[in-house]
Amino acid sequence: MLKSEVETACDRFNQVFAHCEGSFIDSVATYATGAVDYVDVKLTQCQKSEFVSMLLEGVRYFSISKGDDIGGSFVDQISVTYLPRVGSPWPEEAEKLVVRFEGLPELYWLRTVGPTEMHAIAAKMVVLTSSDG
Repeated sequence: MLKSEVETACDRFNQVFAHCEGSFIDSVATYATGAVDYVDVKLTQCQKSEFVSMLLEGVRYFSISKGDDIGGSFVDQISVTYLPRVGSPWPEEAEKLVVRFEGLPELYWLRTVGPTEMHAIAAKMVVLTSSDG
């Protein structure tokens, strides 16, 4: 069975994230008004890039539990999980964060673990690195 575009993107993003463990959070910005919303996360001092930027749009869920300071907080783990629109069950934790309903698109579930823990579930996700230029 062929993977969807979102599932393929998750695989690609996780390859980038494998080189981000031990990096530092530079900034987290959120914006929401009317039909426009996003979460923008920037990491610095990644193993293969000076920075990695993640932009999530169509946000269904966002939470952050920060340590003493977000800026400079290191990342122990970072991953993105594919949440299918229909069919396969979601991980139990994701089911608690977003209610599935007909018409819900495929989703990305971004998670960071470290002194600052973050969860973001969104319909669109773009990942850029300083080496993409």
